Amino acid sequence: MKILVISLAGIGDTLLATPLIRELRANFPAATIDALVLWAGSKDILETNPHLNRIFQKNLLKTTKSEALKFLWSLRSEGYDFSINTHPQSRIHYRVVARIVGARVRVSHAYECSGLLDRLLVNREHPQDYARHTVNNNLDLLCFLNAAPKSERTEMEVHLKPEDDAWAQKFIRKENLAGRRILGMHVGSGGTKNLMLKR
Repeated sequence: MKILVISLAGIGDTLLATPLIRELRANFPAATIDALVLWAGSKDILETNPHLNRIFQKNLLKTTKSEALKFLWSLRSEGYDFSINTHPQSRIHYRVVARIVGARVRVSHAYECSGLLDRLLVNREHPQDYARHTVNNNLDLLCFLNAAPKSERTEMEVHLKPEDDAWAQKFIRKENLAGRRILGMHVGSGGTKNLMLKR
């Protein structure tokens, strides 16, 4: 079985997809599970994830349409059985990408803005529910693979490279932070649309 997880929204949304990736691996230990991301930072988040075989990254916003199509067509040749558009990816462009990649089963959420064309681009939809956490919206999609979460864990995962851990230890020593409680804050959100207002 070959599965492609499509996470073309922001870096944070890719992080929110990691519990789904973990559950895909738990349910399908022998499967090829790849990810397609837009941002280099999203690739960084997933690069050391042990549940993935490969990560494909291409900023489709900063390339020509012909280059984007050529890249997506190369993924089509992989012959995926399933593609999963993770939550939240409400714009129709995300489903166009899924259609070009052409997995046999193309899974997505149905959004309030979804129309007939959205439903033609994918062939399995699950109603998204903004009253529930994005992680749970993602885990809902397992049903289309006749799977379910194998554990109650819903925390997100970042697997650090050894050099990242070494840098952190050096920083802690240099700033005399050893043994102290440290609070890290990332006041973020992307620069697209009105997301900067989140700050």
